[in-house]
Amino acid sequence: MTDHTARAAGLLAAACLICAGCSLLQPQAASPAPARHPAPSHTTSPASPLPAATPGLAAILPVSPARLQAAAALAGRFAAAYDTWSWRQAPADWLAGLRPITTRGLCAALTRAADTPGVLAQRAATRQAATAAATAMHIRDLTPGSVTITVTVWQVITSTSGTSRAGSSLAVTLTPRGTGWAVWDVEPATAGNT
Repeated sequence: MTDHTARAAGLLAAACLICAGCSLLQPQAASPAPARHPAPSHTTSPASPLPAATPGLAAILPVSPARLQAAAALAGRFAAAYDTWSWRQAPADWLAGLRPITTRGLCAALTRAADTPGVLAQRAATRQAATAAATAMHIRDLTPGSVTITVTVWQVITSTSGTSRAGSSLAVTLTPRGTGWAVWDVEPATAGNT
């Protein structure tokens, strides 16, 4: 065998190997696609009951939607009463509107704060009065034992210098009391959960 023939035989052998390798890589003949029907997740016989429906979002909440609505309504009522006051009103009268809807601990804290001499003197000197309206905006925190609702408050403040309007946001935390709720804490919404 000549050098030239040996070289040609080697190239022929390499070409055969390449072709054999390519034939192994070729796609198989297309087969019909399998039917796209989902397999049943269960089988029922005429004697077995149908499976229960998947529960909605309300089923996973720690509190029913109706109780959440009641909490939001109370948070709004509390915030409006909390930010409504008058220089003519005694602190005890202001507290009387809040006491039935607050916990004992919060009522005690509000009682201490209501008698702040500097605040009362400033209100009396300028004859300040505020009327507030509030709207519950969103739930900040929700557990089986409490719900914190962010409330937007709009005040109209009158004084000897005229009328002004002010807006603020409060975080009102409520706890269950009987079949209803009681306000446990109030703070500016920007203060976060403290």
